[in-house]
Amino acid sequence: MKIGLLGGAFNPIHVGHLALAKAAYEKLNLNEVWFLPTGNHPLKNEKLLPLKDRVYLLKHALLELESFRISLFDAIIEKPTYSDELIKRLSREYPEYEFYFLVGEDIIPELHNWHNYRWLLDNVRICVFTRNGIFPDHRLSTDELAKITFLKMPPVDISATEIRKKVNKGESIVGLVPDINLRKTIQLLKKLNKKK
Repeated sequence: MKIGLLGGAFNPIHVGHLALAKAAYEKLNLNEVWFLPTGNHPLKNEKLLPLKDRVYLLKHALLELESFRISLFDAIIEKPTYSDELIKRLSREYPEYEFYFLVGEDIIPELHNWHNYRWLLDNVRICVFTRNGIFPDHRLSTDELAKITFLKMPPVDISATEIRKKVNKGESIVGLVPDINLRKTIQLLKKLNKKK
């Protein structure tokens, strides 16, 4: 089976995440896409919704998407988790599966900061989705770039940071998150914003 892995904080899940997953599913001819919410992201210091709330929003967002599912393989709260360790664990558990690591183009400038990133480039298919086929500034060598699959998809200019800011200002987030999650996302983010 060909499995797309879409990891992230999903703080919260938004329509950009779903658009990337759908594009990957079609362009790479995947059997499934797994959403892997992180418990403790090593490169982010933003306030996260509790894992149970992020998983709740994910479950509802994926209700009618039968080839998309949630995996809690990366949901370790106690310490930061790294992508190379995640891939090693998944490969041990599912040796018969072929994994595709799905990321947006914003990852490229920071990829060299990832834990053991050269191992990742050698051991998993990293698929980067770009808006216009041109990738941003980076510190990767030509050989390293050659190991990455670049795929175009229509631009979806949405970020979880933008959504959190809008909720904090009382602005509308209609169209930015799945309709089924709209009220719950607002409720949870307002609660998060009140925390110090």
